[in-house]
Amino acid sequence: MQHRSVKRILAKSLVISAATAMLSLANTVFAADEKGSADPEPPLGVNVLEATFKWRPNYVSEDMLLNADKDANNWLHYGKDYQGTRFSQLRQINRENVSKLVPVWNLSFGVNDAQDSQAMVVNGRIYVTASQNKVFALDGESGRMRWKYERSLPGDLGARLCCEAVNRGVAVFKNMVYMATLDTHLVALDNTTGRVVWDVKLGDYQTGEIYTSMPLVANGMIVVGNSGADVGGNVGKITALDPDTGKIIWQTKTRPTSASDPAAKTWANDSWQTGGAAAWLTGNYDPKTKTIFWGVGNPTPDFDPRVRAGDNLYSNSTLALDANTGKIKHHFQYTPNDSWDYDGNNETILIDDELGRKVWLHADRNGHVYSINRDSGKCNWVVPIARVNWVTGFKDNCRPIVNPDKVPSYDKVVTDIAPILDGGKEWHPASYSPLTKFLYVPFIDSSMDIQAKQMSWKKGEWFLSSKVLKANPYTGGVKAFDATTGKVAWSRPQSTPATSGLLSTAGGLVFSGDAEGYFSSMRDDTGETLWQFNVGTGIHGNPTTFNVDGKQYVAIVYGPGGGSLWPLVYGELFKHQNRGGGMMVFALQK
Repeated sequence: MQHRSVKRILAKSLVISAATAMLSLANTVFAADEKGSADPEPPLGVNVLEATFKWRPNYVSEDMLLNADKDANNWLHYGKDYQGTRFSQLRQINRENVSKLVPVWNLSFGVNDAQDSQAMVVNGRIYVTASQNKVFALDGESGRMRWKYERSLPGDLGARLCCEAVNRGVAVFKNMVYMATLDTHLVALDNTTGRVVWDVKLGDYQTGEIYTSMPLVANGMIVVGNSGADVGGNVGKITALDPDTGKIIWQTKTRPTSASDPAAKTWANDSWQTGGAAAWLTGNYDPKTKTIFWGVGNPTPDFDPRVRAGDNLYSNSTLALDANTGKIKHHFQYTPNDSWDYDGNNETILIDDELGRKVWLHADRNGHVYSINRDSGKCNWVVPIARVNWVTGFKDNCRPIVNPDKVPSYDKVVTDIAPILDGGKEWHPASYSPLTKFLYVPFIDSSMDIQAKQMSWKKGEWFLSSKVLKANPYTGGVKAFDATTGKVAWSRPQSTPATSGLLSTAGGLVFSGDAEGYFSSMRDDTGETLWQFNVGTGIHGNPTTFNVDGKQYVAIVYGPGGGSLWPLVYGELFKHQNRGGGMMVFALQK
């Protein structure tokens, strides 16, 4: 560390010396001209020659973000790159030596809530969030804390949280890091000191609206979606802000806000007024077409579709937005008139498949993987992730044909609806490898029993409309799908669901975490498990990897909990493990 710091100081001194020398040369030339000529010519045709140097460590430029898919050292986006692949070019840790992976440092977050975050890395500096809206800046090599930011949250916030006090991470841009907070603020922090640069309020947490996810930097803006539609049916919205000031540039509502909106016709009985459809996960961006892709969640009430007959646009959809204006270009809806809380806002992964089609890949909570044309929103194919029985087939453009025997009823408990509301895949992001051309999906295999009930909407209160909601036994694992055809390439089942995002690497590996606390690495071509380490408690966050001074590190955020029904069974697991959250960083044993 000391040797590297000396090198940095020397490099900085050389830059300053060079600038000083250039200015001295300019002064000399001007002086000579003034003595020898009544009308001196400026040097090199420049009238004023000035240089200002400001030291900005870990500065993130737009060029860095645009080329993050070619950057092996850093992790600059939620999905590693604008395509959302979660693929790293690093190969120092590979199939041959991953068995020598060991923890090299650990950070305790100091809180017990669920941890859904991940490490963002800029030139060896890690920025990571914890629940309760904490941000930490650390040295990636040593784990030394540079600064931390802790936001005091309102005491009456807890009753409005579906999934504990989670946060999914910060966005990095210029000399700032950006965090969306549970009490509906977007905060910009100086990346060197943690000082608050600006703080903008985006909503009112007392209505149930909150913010839990990492913002997206796109088209020079900070873009963020809201959470909390299950409480009070809050309208979903996606907001773009100026990164320097926090001024709102545009805002797109994800469901109708007036009867004149054509989408309002897809909500019977004016149910659009309380219809939910939050935008609670991070989107991604295609800079070539200036298109932002953003997911929208379930309609409300969650389990009573009769009161909101129709497709309920734009719930359970991926929206393609004009990055300049926020206008919706097109969309694809996965579960029209959702009866089962199958949030459709899981991530999209932007690829060109082997047939040359420009597509987004999407693994949905409704139990299916999709390939969608990203220029038109037309479906190429749809395949099941695990056991599914709420559909009997699909119509044109992959529109589901609902099994009427699996629609929740007022007068009886409908049993064994598959998948469970956690989904065939919950929010934890998939990964795509350009080497294998496989999409890797953390999957869940379970079902649920539901009885609906009629319920009146009340501002700021839960709006689920369920009398009975029961989770049946869970299993899960990781599956690989051919990204061009949807065919299953391999499956790695396990006794508990895969409750973390995935990471694939050029070392031929896929990393995954589970509820038992096992952080695992497997072959990307077969799914064979090559290495495991138990972090001591359940894993609910995402793995990332980075390079510092020629050494590859892998980081995993751990801490059990989260939303949906799966955490209800954590009581059994806590007989053998404790709560607690943190981040563990691994490297090859020397």
